[in-house]
This record gives sequence, structure tokens and C-alpha cells, in this order.
Amino acid sequence: MVAVHNHPAAGPDSAIDLARSLDSRDSLFLENENSRGALIDPEGREFIEPLKQKTILAQEEIRREAAEILQLLNTPKTTVTLKAWLWSLFGCSLVVLCGILPAFLLPANSNEYLRTEGFFAEGRRNLSLLLSFAVGSLLGDVFLHLLPEAWNSYNVDIQHIGLSTLGGLLICFFVEKLYNTTGDSQHKICAIMNLAANLVDNFTHGLAVGASFLVSPKFGMMTTFAILVHEIPHEISDFAILLRADFDRIQAVKAQLFTACGGIAGACVALWLQNDSMQSVDWILPFTAGGFINISLTQILPELNQETNRRQNIKQMIMISLGFLVMASVSQFHIA
Repeated sequence: MVAVHNHPAAGPDSAIDLARSLDSRDSLFLENENSRGALIDPEGREFIEPLKQKTILAQEEIRREAAEILQLLNTPKTTVTLKAWLWSLFGCSLVVLCGILPAFLLPANSNEYLRTEGFFAEGRRNLSLLLSFAVGSLLGDVFLHLLPEAWNSYNVDIQHIGLSTLGGLLICFFVEKLYNTTGDSQHKICAIMNLAANLVDNFTHGLAVGASFLVSPKFGMMTTFAILVHEIPHEISDFAILLRADFDRIQAVKAQLFTACGGIAGACVALWLQNDSMQSVDWILPFTAGGFINISLTQILPELNQETNRRQNIKQMIMISLGFLVMASVSQFHIA
């Protein structure tokens, strides 16, 4: 069983690193283990304890999968099979459906309800709770998924990651300063920048899906499932930001479908290059992280801080914590 704690956009990179390391040291490890303290039964056969036998079998399975990945890496490029294309499109379709899932969870009159104002502005209060969840989930995505995966990348340059993160943050800030004239326009700009960041993020997801299905359908489906688990809370946050910008449900669905095109493009790029494409786009993850930091801390959180009702503030803090905890639980997700 292989535990994967990386961001889903990592694709097969973790498996590739594992394959390279196992190829150089596993045989030596198993040789030492098998020659150390072996018990012999009366018939002269070596007795292996059940727990040790289970460990050896697991190591053999890991070594077999690693050999398959190394064979793929060392094999000259050939035409990608139709099967790989179809599997990749199927995986991307699942991610697309995940993006529009929140639209079916909202009531038909959700737009009017969430815009109610006045003393009994229950809709606005509930929207602020959704935005609080968005802040927590975006920050969780940044500090538990995007940046850790960038730091663990192959031949990582820490300064390069810092500059990319700062670049994403400052570009969002400059766009907001140039086009922000009213409160409503600020909400619109925030929604558009969030869509742009998600477009880039979905591109990395597509790279992961396409590259994983190049390894095998099984590995591709495991990667797709990891992305779906990661994306469900994220898509809820995206819908909250769009509703805050007065998008109706149909407009929000169209916007989400547009960002999903980034995933399809990423899968096509991975299949076209036929290798671990993530190493050529190491700047994407920290750049996206910088955009999410700006959106959550400088555009949404100040609006939440204007709340004066103590009970509502407590609810907002709970929702922020819940969003972060959901992403933290996703970071502990294991791929068997």
C-alpha cells in the first residue's frame, strides 16, 4: 500500500520518485532482510513469520509497480493509444461533473434568497457563512496542498517557489487596484480572478489525470478519485464566491464549465508530451497559491470582519475552521 499525501495535481510524480529510489535500493534491502535471523523448519525450509511475509509481499507489489513506471519512463515515445485518450477524457468528465455539483445542491430560488437584506437578512448571513467556509478551504488548499507539493517537487528551487507565490499574489492585487471602483465591481473582480486561478489549477489536475492514465487505467482512476475528493469542498467555495458577485445559478454553472476546460487542456498536453509533464510547469502550483491567498485574505476576509453580531462572528469562525479541517482531512487521504 502506497500512501500519497501530495496535492492531487502531483499526478505520477510521487510514484516516479518512488520507482527511481526503489530501483536502486530495494534489492539490497530485501537481500539483507532475508539473510538475517532466518528460521528453518524440520524439513529444511525457511520459515517466514506471517507479518514479515505480508511485508515482503507488499514490497514486491511496490517494486512491481515501480518497474512498470520505470519501463514507461525508459521506453521511447510512441503513439498514445485510443484507450489512454478515452480513459483520460472519462476522468476529466468526472472532474467537470464535480465542478457543477453545487448547482444541484442549491434551491431554485437561491439567488434571491442569498441577496435578501434588512433586519431579517437570513440569506446574506448564510452567504457570509459560505464565504467563511471558502476562506478556510482556500487557505487549507494553499498551506496543506499547493505549497507542500511545490516544496516536494523534483529538483525544487525554494527561491523560485517564493517568487512564483509572490507573483500570483501581486498580480491579483494589481488587477484589483486597476479595475476596482465600487463594492459590486470588487466582488466581480474577485470572482473573475478566482475563476482564472481555478483555470490554472484545473490545468494541473488535467496534467495529473492524463499522465496517470499513461501509466495504467488503475493508477489513473486512483488519481482521478483523489482529485474529486480534493475538489468537492473547493467547488462549494467557488460557488459561494460567484454568488457573492451576483452570478445566478446558470451563469455560475457556465463559469465552472469554462474553468473545467483547463483540466481537459492539461490532460491533452500530458498525453501529447507522453511524460511526467509536471516537472516543466513547477511554477503553476505556487503561482496559484499566491492567487488564492490574495482572494481569501485581502478580498473576502475584510468583508467578513465587518460583521458586528457576536453570534454570527462565532458561526463564521466555525465555518472557517471547518473549511480548513476539511482540506486537512483530504491531505491525509491515502491511495492504496
